[in-house]
Amino acid sequence: MRAMAAALLVLVLCGCSVQPQPTPTAAPTAASSATPVPPTSTPVPPTATPVPKLRLGLLDAGELASGADLIALLDAGASEFAAAHALPYTMLAAPDVPAAIAARIAAGDNVLVLAGDGQGAAVSAAAAAHVAVTFIYMGQPAPAATNNLIVLGADGFPADELGFLAGLAAGAASRSEVVAAVVSLFDVSGRAYDSGFQNGMRVACARCKYIQIDTRIYAGLDVQQALLIRLREDEKVDTLWVAPGAGGDWLLEGCAQQGCSIVTNGKPAAKLEPAVAAVVALRPDLPLTAILDALWEDGPAARGYAGGAVGWARSGGERDA
Repeated sequence: MRAMAAALLVLVLCGCSVQPQPTPTAAPTAASSATPVPPTSTPVPPTATPVPKLRLGLLDAGELASGADLIALLDAGASEFAAAHALPYTMLAAPDVPAAIAARIAAGDNVLVLAGDGQGAAVSAAAAAHVAVTFIYMGQPAPAATNNLIVLGADGFPADELGFLAGLAAGAASRSEVVAAVVSLFDVSGRAYDSGFQNGMRVACARCKYIQIDTRIYAGLDVQQALLIRLREDEKVDTLWVAPGAGGDWLLEGCAQQGCSIVTNGKPAAKLEPAVAAVVALRPDLPLTAILDALWEDGPAARGYAGGAVGWARSGGERDA
């Protein structure tokens, strides 16, 4: 009995250890027939470069009868405006005006300032051909203004205004009551300078005698010295002004060396400063800045003729007129 019990015990133990129950396997899941869609994202467009509201160009077309320094004033006014508004600005010489205008328009300029005598017809033609571009012109002769062509000064330059201030200053400075002005009567601006000077002189000194000089007829050092002697010793001229472009700088310097008071256009040379009674100056940068401000603000003021500006400075202060 003990042997059978032991044998049964071994069999039970052996049966339990040799044949473990299998673990059931889950049925496989059928694959989805749908094609998976990859996640999408909205593309970010490239950052566009902002187009400047104004692109300025200044074209120097050469000689200006009212003084070459006016180009520098226009350049200063335009460049300062462009810098203040972070605008593109180009200043260049323009010996061939139509080609220079075409090149700057192709480069994207939409405001072109052009200074130089004899370019009125070229500027008018360009303004008619490019109505989306604003043209600002300073020179002689002055073309007819249009919606996109602005002229600095009704006749190109406010020559009579500058002459008036010079005459006013000369008349006030004169002690001998004899004043002289060097003017060129061969062009429109010269006659305007002369007329303005006489009117201003008579306001300040009704009794003053006026000596009108055109230095173009005084060629040669001997003739020039004779003229200077006549003015100082015979005519008793004690105050002198030379109109811009009249070519009388030699006479201005000679008269100053002999005791004349002088009226200068813009800042005088250091050697002339002791003799300076007053300084008058065309300031085309002032109306130019006003025009550019109006264009920036889309204002209607920047159309047609824009008056020029003149200034009169004396010892002790300065004012704009």
